[in-house]
Amino acid sequence: MPRRAGQRELPALTRTLTETVAAREDRVSEECTRLLKLLRERCPGLFPSQLNPGEVGPEIPLDREAVARLYRLVGRQVLGLSADGPSDATVVWARGDSELAVLVDEIDVTPAPGAIAVDIPVRCDQVGQTNVRVRFAVGSDERPAGLVAATDERPFGPAEVIDVWGEELTAFAWQIVLTAANKLADATGRDIDGSGLIPAALEATEGGLAVLTMARQGFDRKIPR
Repeated sequence: MPRRAGQRELPALTRTLTETVAAREDRVSEECTRLLKLLRERCPGLFPSQLNPGEVGPEIPLDREAVARLYRLVGRQVLGLSADGPSDATVVWARGDSELAVLVDEIDVTPAPGAIAVDIPVRCDQVGQTNVRVRFAVGSDERPAGLVAATDERPFGPAEVIDVWGEELTAFAWQIVLTAANKLADATGRDIDGSGLIPAALEATEGGLAVLTMARQGFDRKIPR
């Protein structure tokens, strides 16, 4: 989870979500590979062959459309949905008498300099279909922040939804952001041990999002046995 404004900070590097969504041969990894193939064709000198421990890798830029598509695929994976399922997938969360339908395939993202907003369409009996916006302050070219992020005390949306599901929706949105960054970095290249790269920073612009990559530090190396 990111820190909430005025509260604790997120550790600079994490691999927890990578391990929970560990399989490389999935739709998210396939989409990352497709995006990187296009980038390699445009910028063939951007990608190094192998990186030494702690060495910084390429910065991978994504436009808004690419980020939104990737986030929808990650949302499906995080919630355990089949990649081959219908394109209008809905997951129902339940707690006691409360239920919330999450429209996974309509998730969207709005980037701005130094910030991104993840828009999650939801539906319940009290308000019908509505949109919940979870905002994250991340880095920019002018103000690098690594993987430190901040979010609002509450997402933006109807009180009937936020009062019950605000924490879960914030956690879900952050899982999407961080898992997508991990997956993209992993597909970008390898370190000298053969492990995939990891994200070192997120930078948002008006047009999209960039993921700065790096090799694992020496203490974090995954050396083949």
